[in-house]
Amino acid sequence: MSYICPLCNGLVVPEQACPHCLQGLSECGKLDDYTGPYSPYATSITSSTSDEEGSSCIHLMYCHHCQTGTLQPVAMWDMSGNL
Repeated sequence: MSYICPLCNGLVVPEQACPHCLQGLSECGKLDDYTGPYSPYATSITSSTSDEEGSSCIHLMYCHHCQTGTLQPVAMWDMSGNL
């Protein structure tokens, strides 16, 4: 099965509000871009199951108003269907 992140591939536009001040959040890329595959700070936040269904791509969201960052899991899309 082939899964893609709709946010990484520009298929959706993030429109989340900051949980602290309710201003718009800016998408700053995937968490993996900041930590890297060999980082000592790597996290295991994904909720993948044994067959990859329901896995998520974790993105860093930043609020310029209150200067806080949050992690946003984005559900992966299954692209193995009708092509």
